[in-house]
Formats: sequence, structure tokens, C-alpha cells
Amino acid sequence: MDKLFITHYYYPGTDPWKNIMLLPEQEAFHIAKMLSDAHPDTTSFGRFADFENYYPARKKADAFVRDKFIELGGNPKLQHPYSFALLECEYLKEWFDSSDKIVIDLDDIPDDQVSFTLGDSCALMIHGNEPNVLTKKILLERIGAFNGSVDAFLKESLGKYAYVEVQLWDRLSG
Repeated sequence: MDKLFITHYYYPGTDPWKNIMLLPEQEAFHIAKMLSDAHPDTTSFGRFADFENYYPARKKADAFVRDKFIELGGNPKLQHPYSFALLECEYLKEWFDSSDKIVIDLDDIPDDQVSFTLGDSCALMIHGNEPNVLTKKILLERIGAFNGSVDAFLKESLGKYAYVEVQLWDRLSG
């Protein structure tokens, strides 16, 4: 099987280990407005311009994925995960208009601190679809069913989705 890694893209000059959802609600709204005002023409901060709708949707999606992950044996340390993509993702790279990224080898992440969804969990829920939550073991089994070909798995599994979203439930260095 190909070596697997996860990638987190981030806007230049920002701290990739900050997650607005981990802040108290009032502070999150304040920071969202500051970021939105400072970056009005940036795709990656657009969600903050509509934070009154984004915040509850993200909160609901994170809780759903977290609960499903716990049911599958996960032991998340955070209420809200850090979002990554499996492998590389041109869509997200363009979305953040940056080549700034964190890359972590999947082997370096404890199984009980990482989950996966086929597609963006928040976008799925906004459109009325429950994300299919996978553990690392389930993901590896599914890739194994394609003779270990990650490309074949992604081609067959993603359909209209741009990437496999990875939820990292603990802060790691990478």
C-alpha cells in the first residue's frame, strides 16, 4: 500500500494549530469578524463573513462526527477537530491560495485520534447528508479492497467530492 499522509492547508501568516471552534463562542464570533474584515477577497475566510450560519453548522457537524467516531471506538481529546485532507488536495490548496501546509504521516497518528469522512463533513450536513465516518482501520481495509491502491479507492469512493476530510482529534506536531 502507498504511504499515507494527511495535509492541512492554511492561509499564509496564520497559525495552523488554531481552530476558531475551540474558542468560547463570543470570542469565536469576534475573531471571525476580524479575519473576515481583514481578508474580504479571500475564499478561505469567506465562511467567517457568514459566521452566524457557519458556526452552528460546523458545531453540529463536529458533534455528529465526534459522536460517530466514539461509537466506532475513537477517544477524541478535543470537542472540535483540526481539519486535514487525505494526501494532497488541489481544491483546498487553491481555496487557501497558498502552498503553506502541515503534512503528517498517518502512521504517526494514534488510531483513536483520527477519523475520516468522504467529503467535507460540514458541507455534507448542510446539504442534508450524514457523513460516513471511518476509523483508520476501516479506511485501510477499504483501501485494501482496492489491492492497496489509494488512487483506485479515491476514484471509486469520492464521486463528486473533492477530498477525504480527516479529523484530527488531538494537537500533534508535524
